[in-house]
Amino acid sequence: MFIVFDSIDGAGKGKQREEVLSYLGKNTELELKGKEFPIHNVFYESIIHPALQEETTMNGSSWVLSYLLDKTLEAPKIEPYVTTENNLLIADGYFTTTIAYQSLLMNQVTLERLLKYAEEFKIPKPDLAVFIDADPEIAMSRKEKEEGHDEGLDMFEKSLEKQKRLREIFTRMSTEDIYCNWIRVDGNGTIEEVTNDIIKALEEKQLI
Repeated sequence: MFIVFDSIDGAGKGKQREEVLSYLGKNTELELKGKEFPIHNVFYESIIHPALQEETTMNGSSWVLSYLLDKTLEAPKIEPYVTTENNLLIADGYFTTTIAYQSLLMNQVTLERLLKYAEEFKIPKPDLAVFIDADPEIAMSRKEKEEGHDEGLDMFEKSLEKQKRLREIFTRMSTEDIYCNWIRVDGNGTIEEVTNDIIKALEEKQLI
């Protein structure tokens, strides 16, 4: 099974990936793996990160291709998990994020064309996406307290306006099942409360 967690910045998708995998490791016999996107490799550090910090600029096509690259490279490692029952891969920041940011927020590529790219580049489609829905002001407050932001928040993380728009976008994606099947969970509670809600939702879907 291949499940993706997604949300606006600061809603806790990475933390929830860790927490849910920890819970499942103690309570199931599934073979488990987690993966964070984008992959923080040399390409990310030298090309994408400076652009996010607005130290350099990229055109729309460069943004789109940059975020397609690691999904394509990781595809052979992801594919064995898709539609299986005895193993589980949970990822965050995956292709659903690319749809939300590069297409529906930034209009750097049409949704139709981006979905076509996914087919052409053989990017594995998740069995399910989980939208962790948090209030943008709460999420931004969490983000500001996170470690690892010595350079400050990036161009998306520091904009309340962008985060409000992204919440609307993820709501639409989860309501219309854009790209894959979706469920929504409330992301405004404590870490433990959100984890419990995700576990409950996955159990109701008979995915775990």
